[in-house]
Amino acid sequence: MIFILFIALIIHADGTQLQNTTTTTESPIKNPYSPRDHIVNPHDFLYILNPGYSVCNDSNSDLFVLVYVHSGPSNYQRRIVIRETWATRSLFPEMRLIFMMGKSLDANQMKAIQYENEIYRDIVQEDFLDSYKNLTYKGIMALKWISKFCPNTKYILKVDDDIVVNTFTLLNHLKYLDKHKVDVRKGTILCLLWTAMTVMRDSKSKWYLSKEDFPFDKFPPYCSGSAYILTGDMAAKMYNASLYIPFFWVDDYYITGAVASAANVTYAQLGSLYTIPEQLAHTRFMSAKSFYTIMFGHFPNSLNSMREIWRRILTLHQHKFPNRIRVNSFTWDETIHQNDKAIQ
Repeated sequence: MIFILFIALIIHADGTQLQNTTTTTESPIKNPYSPRDHIVNPHDFLYILNPGYSVCNDSNSDLFVLVYVHSGPSNYQRRIVIRETWATRSLFPEMRLIFMMGKSLDANQMKAIQYENEIYRDIVQEDFLDSYKNLTYKGIMALKWISKFCPNTKYILKVDDDIVVNTFTLLNHLKYLDKHKVDVRKGTILCLLWTAMTVMRDSKSKWYLSKEDFPFDKFPPYCSGSAYILTGDMAAKMYNASLYIPFFWVDDYYITGAVASAANVTYAQLGSLYTIPEQLAHTRFMSAKSFYTIMFGHFPNSLNSMREIWRRILTLHQHKFPNRIRVNSFTWDETIHQNDKAIQ
């Protein structure tokens, strides 16, 4: 078939031509991380470590909160602190804990992780390389694992391994919502919600994105990845949605923005319960006036601060749970890992 393009020209009597003016409308830029009509991001990595159903299926009733922690292979000390402080199972029987990580190229480190898991049985590890630009794989791994091995949990808390959680405030808040706010029992993410976050164009930054990577200058809404809460139904929905969305290494936006939106999530703002700057978080946790207004604090530089904050939290709750806290809470060895500079 032959297509003929006709161009209209206006001819003056003297033979000069006036070029016809045309108006063109640029098509709107499409988000490259919108869902496709076929699978484009199959998550087909293999498990190296997988405690399977043992994490969630050892209770007689459905689990209230599953906590999954993004952790690096070298962050053993942080995992120990979390197990011994805010995620202590003996203090919070309605909660379970699991750590998510990829593989290390260090054979000795891999052996150490295997030994650690033999003791605690709380590590899920897949065979992708654990690196900064593979964090999206870690997030998808968690959604996939929860969908299969812990599908009946009411709520899911995701945190990084340098976060301290006021678990008492967390559980109180979720139990209140579960009782009084029917609309947040399903299809919801509760988080520190970022809107119109500027895309980093400085090529010297580790968060740099070119126009080819991400064509917009502002991100659509997404959550701070430091900590967020999903209703239990969202793990399967978001994992299934991720299969149809092209991989993007900025994991916070990919998981809680692109994937969550494709899964028709509702965002609930929890911003007032976060404190990201470490010194401010320390001050608020230690203050009797502001203590109850903080749920998550960021402590990337000090394990001792994490332990100190948790002691403070326990002290302020001891009158409510005297037997449980007296028996279970002050058992760690304060002399272990004193050198905070060893944190990786």
